[in-house]
Amino acid sequence: MSRGSRSTSFGAPPQPALPGHPKTSTEGDKKSASSQRIRKQDKLLAFFRSSSSERRIKNAGSTSPKPTIKEDPAASTESSVRCFSNVSAPDSVAIDGAFARTAVKIPSFSVPPPTLSTKPRLGVFPHNANAPAVRIPLPKLGTRIDTTPQLAMCIGLLAKDCDTVDQQEDPSQDMSSDAAAQLAWVKVMSQDLVEKNRTLWLGTRMVDEFAADASKDLTKIAEMVLIGPVLDKENFRRLLSCIITAFDQSVILDVDLLQGLVQLVQSAPPESLVSDDLIKIFGLLRVRLQGTHQQSSVHPYHLTLAVSRLLDVMADHKVKDLNRVEEHEPLSRVLSGLEDSSDPYLMYQACYAFQALQYVPNDETMLQGVLRLSTGAVDGLVKVTAVMKLDLGAVLDGLCQLQEVLSSTIEVAGTVYKGVCSLMESGRGVLESLKEGYGKGKKRPWYPAVRAAYALAQAGQLQDLNRLIMEAPCRRDPLFQWGICQLLGEIAFDAMWDIVVRQQVVELLGDLLQNDPEWGQGESVKTWMLSIIGQLGAVADQAVSTSACALLRSLQYDQTATTIFPYPLRSRFPLPTSSPTLAKVQRILPLEYDLHQLQVLRLKQSHKRVYIPPMAKPSLKAKDDDLFLLMEKMQEFLASDRQVMLILGDSGAGKSTFNRHLEHCLWTEYKAGNPIPLFINLPAIDRPDQDLVAKQLRVHSLSEDQIMEIKLHRQIILICDGYDEIQQLVNLHRTNMLNQPGQWNTKVVISCRTQFLGPDYYNHFVPQGEGGHYDRPALNMFQEAVIAPFSEAQIENYVEQYVPLEPRTWSTKDYMDRLTTIPNLLDLAKNPFLLSLSLEALPGVTEGKQDLFTIKITRAQLYDTFVSHWLDVNKRRLQTNSALSMDDCVMLNQLVSEGFISLGFDYATRLARAIFDKQDGNPVVKYFPIRDKNTWKSEFFGPQTKARLLRESSPLTRTGNQFRFLHRSMLEYFFSRVIYNPVKVDDDYDIENHAESPDPPLLDADSPLFRRNLLHEPSIIQFLCDRIKSSPDFEQHLRAVIEQSKKDAGATTGATNAITILVRAGVSFNGADLRGIKIPGADLSEGQFDSAQLQGADLTGANLSRSWLRQADLSNAQLGNVQYEELPYLEMEKPVWSCAYSPDGTLLSAGLFKGDLVIYNTSTWTIVLWIKDVEDVRSVAFSPDSHQIVFGGDDCKVRVWNCASGEEVLVMEGHTRGVYSADFSPCGKRIASASEDETVRLWDAQTGKSRLVLKGHTSYVASVKFSPDGRQVVSGSWDGTIRWIASGHDKGILQLWSAVSGEPGLALRGHTHNVTAIAFSPNRQWIASSSEDETVRLWNSSTGAPLSILTGHKSEVRDIAFSPKGLQLASGGYDEKVRLWDLSASDRSVVIQEDRLDRAKKVMYSSGSLSVISVKGRSIRQYDPVTGAQGAFAFEIPEGIRIGAMSFSPDGSQIAVNDSHSSVRLWDYRTGTAVAALKGHKHSTIRSVYSPCGRWLVTVDWVTPALLWDLHDTRQEPHALAGIDEPSNSWASCAIFSTSGSQVAIGFLGCLVRLFSLPATDAVKSANFGTGYPVSLSYSPTCQELAIGTQDGSIYLWDVGQSEDKEVVDKLDGHQDVIRSISYSPCGQWIASGSDDRTVRLGHKQQQQAHEPPSWSCVSTIRGFYGCISEIVWNPLVPMEFVTQCEDQSIRIWKLSSDDGRTVVRMQWGTNLRLLYAEGLVLKDATGLSPMNQKLLVQRGAVDGSLVHGREGSDSEE
Repeated sequence: MSRGSRSTSFGAPPQPALPGHPKTSTEGDKKSASSQRIRKQDKLLAFFRSSSSERRIKNAGSTSPKPTIKEDPAASTESSVRCFSNVSAPDSVAIDGAFARTAVKIPSFSVPPPTLSTKPRLGVFPHNANAPAVRIPLPKLGTRIDTTPQLAMCIGLLAKDCDTVDQQEDPSQDMSSDAAAQLAWVKVMSQDLVEKNRTLWLGTRMVDEFAADASKDLTKIAEMVLIGPVLDKENFRRLLSCIITAFDQSVILDVDLLQGLVQLVQSAPPESLVSDDLIKIFGLLRVRLQGTHQQSSVHPYHLTLAVSRLLDVMADHKVKDLNRVEEHEPLSRVLSGLEDSSDPYLMYQACYAFQALQYVPNDETMLQGVLRLSTGAVDGLVKVTAVMKLDLGAVLDGLCQLQEVLSSTIEVAGTVYKGVCSLMESGRGVLESLKEGYGKGKKRPWYPAVRAAYALAQAGQLQDLNRLIMEAPCRRDPLFQWGICQLLGEIAFDAMWDIVVRQQVVELLGDLLQNDPEWGQGESVKTWMLSIIGQLGAVADQAVSTSACALLRSLQYDQTATTIFPYPLRSRFPLPTSSPTLAKVQRILPLEYDLHQLQVLRLKQSHKRVYIPPMAKPSLKAKDDDLFLLMEKMQEFLASDRQVMLILGDSGAGKSTFNRHLEHCLWTEYKAGNPIPLFINLPAIDRPDQDLVAKQLRVHSLSEDQIMEIKLHRQIILICDGYDEIQQLVNLHRTNMLNQPGQWNTKVVISCRTQFLGPDYYNHFVPQGEGGHYDRPALNMFQEAVIAPFSEAQIENYVEQYVPLEPRTWSTKDYMDRLTTIPNLLDLAKNPFLLSLSLEALPGVTEGKQDLFTIKITRAQLYDTFVSHWLDVNKRRLQTNSALSMDDCVMLNQLVSEGFISLGFDYATRLARAIFDKQDGNPVVKYFPIRDKNTWKSEFFGPQTKARLLRESSPLTRTGNQFRFLHRSMLEYFFSRVIYNPVKVDDDYDIENHAESPDPPLLDADSPLFRRNLLHEPSIIQFLCDRIKSSPDFEQHLRAVIEQSKKDAGATTGATNAITILVRAGVSFNGADLRGIKIPGADLSEGQFDSAQLQGADLTGANLSRSWLRQADLSNAQLGNVQYEELPYLEMEKPVWSCAYSPDGTLLSAGLFKGDLVIYNTSTWTIVLWIKDVEDVRSVAFSPDSHQIVFGGDDCKVRVWNCASGEEVLVMEGHTRGVYSADFSPCGKRIASASEDETVRLWDAQTGKSRLVLKGHTSYVASVKFSPDGRQVVSGSWDGTIRWIASGHDKGILQLWSAVSGEPGLALRGHTHNVTAIAFSPNRQWIASSSEDETVRLWNSSTGAPLSILTGHKSEVRDIAFSPKGLQLASGGYDEKVRLWDLSASDRSVVIQEDRLDRAKKVMYSSGSLSVISVKGRSIRQYDPVTGAQGAFAFEIPEGIRIGAMSFSPDGSQIAVNDSHSSVRLWDYRTGTAVAALKGHKHSTIRSVYSPCGRWLVTVDWVTPALLWDLHDTRQEPHALAGIDEPSNSWASCAIFSTSGSQVAIGFLGCLVRLFSLPATDAVKSANFGTGYPVSLSYSPTCQELAIGTQDGSIYLWDVGQSEDKEVVDKLDGHQDVIRSISYSPCGQWIASGSDDRTVRLGHKQQQQAHEPPSWSCVSTIRGFYGCISEIVWNPLVPMEFVTQCEDQSIRIWKLSSDDGRTVVRMQWGTNLRLLYAEGLVLKDATGLSPMNQKLLVQRGAVDGSLVHGREGSDSEE
């Protein structure tokens, strides 16, 4: 059976027709119409009548008198209808069998004729019914919408105003439960825009899918007809256009499409349809009908029915201007022809369509229509129109204008339905209008009456429908009766109606058939009614079927007759039993649905109550003030072409918090089709190096098909959290093949703790290259950021958000006062996680404490207090929980009695140990109750009451079956307690009042200290470092473990851990006896081992980078694979201007000052070529084949030489000043050169011609280099900047020069002096630069961020070069050395020493203890340099003041700070308040000195006399202390008060020193000496001697105790540069002097003979400084001890002793050393030491001189 011939019928019009213009007819027309009608009724009768029924009717007529009905003269038409009941017809009529027939046994019947007294009932329907509807349950928010009806209902509700959803008109009545549920649902959806948009979006996607689907079957069409009316205008019109097109293109009539098209138009919202749509459809239907009306009746019937319904809609929508000639009249002719059809169904539909056509205005004017066809008007249409709430204005106006031409007027009045009168109140006026009969006039009253009936039924107004049927003026008209019967049949057949209503309809049909004498006068209507009842007897609903069959049995019937019903009673498409289109959409988009579910879940889980936007800097080595908002940088990354962004930060810095906030933002902004944010907790994924993305998607329950859909068609933003916790050092981007062809399209955000990284950490994160270079790292696809500590403003912002979260007694100010007052706490609180702990712990820590300055808090103590507070809160929660079971209460009481907090600590500590022992530290524990019943996990996560209570009270989180501590650092904290448990805590735990005691014993071989290498657990080491500060016992125990390793090989791991912890804690081993210790692999970087005894020690694989090994003894030590981070330097005869490696790595060249060029063989480090007597070789570069070398000099020329012969090949001229740098391009075809003329030139390497000149620098261009791929050129200038270009690149490389235009771009800043050279690493990862500031710096070549500073040169560095493999870096400088840096061994310690202080400005002893005053930014703080503890003194210098030198008053109450505005400012440093500003100098002051009594202050500025201030009255003018004679003798350079305070000595630039008495300020003595002006002064303790350090390096000793002026009695030489500081020891027997020559010299006063004056001699010189020594202070209480302060930011404490009559100076302690120093290191018989490393140590001062050749010396000898 063809799809086009499927048996079906169209729904009743949902809306009544709009009245047309009234027309009149002539008398002749009436007669013609009457004849036509008789013929039509004959055909109807013939179709339905059978021989048996006819006989029974005739027999019944003979036995029962036929009722006599009084005829109304005006009703001649009705009489004529009745007279046709006896017209004979064939027993059956053949119907085209191309469609399905429904055969139903219909008994032949004999209906007793009703008596005159019989009257049909008006009360069949006792009350009105609800409009037909199917109850569809509303989906819960966020659940899947499974069926199209459900989706249609949801979209329909969302399209309404939530305040009007099914509201009753009477607000006093309660809303129905369904309406209330709908209202609540809409309100909830209105608040969830994501869910709302998703639901609406599903409708849109269904239209897309239906349009793309070539198979549009009945079910799919039914889906779209159902969803269409609730779509917005745009999507509705897309759907309508799709169906129109599909119908138009179908060759064979598609009945389903036709019905769907008509029903879609019928149900369309008025605003979604336009007249052109309807006219277009009308035209298509007319053409189809014209082509099929002479064929079988099947297609004409469907088309005619479609035309009828469409015309109804066109009338309702007031479609105008229908072309009368092209559309109106042709269709009228077709319908007129169909009226003669033998198919009664088709005949009726043709009549209906013909009538409907009359109510669609054509393009005639109103007057033309009236003149051409004038008929009566049916005023009742006004009421019908009102029922459907159509616009009646135009109709009413038209009726008023036509009233005069109407032959009669039909008045209809009725009851009100929704404010509109019913049609039922009309009398018999309509009947009178039919007196003209069925003449030529077009409009008939039965049509609007039938439409009114359908409208009333649709509204559920069944009582009004009943009355209309009984009282309609046209109720005798067979066509009206036919239409009403069809309507009643459709209601009874429609399962959407209430079952009672359907039974009542059957009852009404029977009542009309049996009791209404005016109903069914014609045999055709009566037979049609029985046919309908017969169909109803076959329906599936038993109640309806039973009622219909009972009715049939009550009639007399003949069971031999069978009638065929080709058109079932169906008023609309049935609700689709399946939803294939929706299902297909959800197969394409199950993804979007499940992603929405994930979105809702993640938005809830990622929400943070307190969030502070973090700041970040571009790299680890970037300056702390080079900050930006991390989210802004993240947005730039997401919008760029980069693929990986690494977020670094310390533990607790806020990496995870930021990641979750980023995920929250991305999900909040997510729209269907956008990149999918996917947060991955890396340690929760097994083997994240493989199939990472799919594993996480499976965690979220996505199917394999969905995962493949995402992989092939979507982009993912991977937010990978906790890289440092996965126990793997792999590049996840590479191992998962992200962004490779056919693989996942991703942007990766990955976070890692800073402590976890080594120097080559880029290899773990940089993605693979593109274009076939997958083995190369694509640095241009990589970006990084380092989260900065919170600023004080951020901390306060955090506190402001924190305080309102819970009821608290403290305000924001209370918290901030404590944070800023307690020493060191504010610095700890700059870590966000520690800040949160601090805020929880502060109330308990400060309770009862009066002096907050005495409180000392470490990181470990914060965790102690926080966990104790956490457990205490949970204990109280359990105690007040009334829902606990009896067993729970018993166990809780036991736990409390035994110490709940102690047991809580014990539980968490044991769990932490188990996690490290069983899971190697993976923080996520997956527990399955059945599977893990007998495993170690059951002890902690099993159902046991004790474990459950402790677990629920511990700082753990749970997600499903996964458990973990609140933070990774919390796990590490508890594991550190396994190694060292500081106290036994109980319910009265007070961290401040308990002395720490170890438990369990550290010497237990089962302790993790002995079993686990902690070097890869930096956070654990940091916690243990904190314990050392608060527990001297812990330090002693660790030392004991180290000692144990001397005899016990089993203690090796423990000793390695122990010494690493101690070194990281800043504990020095100066002078320690470490002979025979076994510490292989220990991290001793930056350790202090001055004079340590390490004979026979096992240091295999240890890290000695930047260690202080002065005078240490490593005899017989095992030194295999020890890391030093440096290689031996090459000693030259002249300053080094330039250096370069050959591309093959076999040669290293060095260009020297005054014209020498030396080339070394890098395998033997022997000279293979020495070119002499050329111009200054300021730059050297090899050709790619290593055969040629290019260099430039002061003659403005660029030269190319042959390496083998030393012959000149090319000379290039063009620069106007000296050439500072030159380089070959990687292809060898170009040469770049940089010059003093501020330009960069590009040359042709074959011809020597100049190709391009780049301008942009503002000073000499000192260096230029090509990148390894030849597409970048980098230049460095004396203006302190570096500039480069990325020619042809557009993917992340900063373009500082345009390869086309030469325009300058970004500038890198960091060097403090002129940049002299620059180089790219071969892998493009780094840029190295050198400078006159004596440093070499490494930069990130992709971001420009600084990475490292390499120190070692003692003069300006002129040039640098990477080895071809990038593992070494060579730098040459004016110190006549080429230093070699081992980049492969530069493994920075994973734990930063905690003894680092800010930039020291002043050292002093106060009350016998040393204090360091440091400056960071505008903050001035006081520290104990040994413990690192912050003192009470800390305040901020106001903005605008540049901090210079400073000094302290003797009583410690005041500080004088020299600023850059020619003034000295005084502060009370205990309160930080300003005291005074002393202004009197014309230039910036360089020094200020307090008198011992604190009353006087003297200031000097080098260009004016010294000024003496009386601090008792700072308003007085200062006293000028001037020199004599020459102006230079009045320019004060230094000053010092005598120890008694009675004198002040002033040094002047004219080599003059004068003594002034106080308070008279008279000059009492003066002396001239030498050729160098005084720079530093010091009185002896007895005030009898004055030591004078001068600018030329000499020390003069002046006996000022003589009564008369006397010349200097002694002079000490030895320093080679300015003496910045000089100081007498308290005993007066020693003088320590510090100089710009970077040494400290110790002079000793010796008495040779009793009768001879004492003499001074230098007994020791201390080296190892990398800056001038700015201050030397002797300890006033500890003999023979002094401290030095150096401009390299180091502070060192030195101790003098005597050894066999020899003065020995040992360093007791130091901070900020950061250099490898080995003066006096003994290496006798050390094993495993490579010749290269041995040479390095010898150069650093080791005493084994076996490898010292020629001029090679040591750093210590310089």
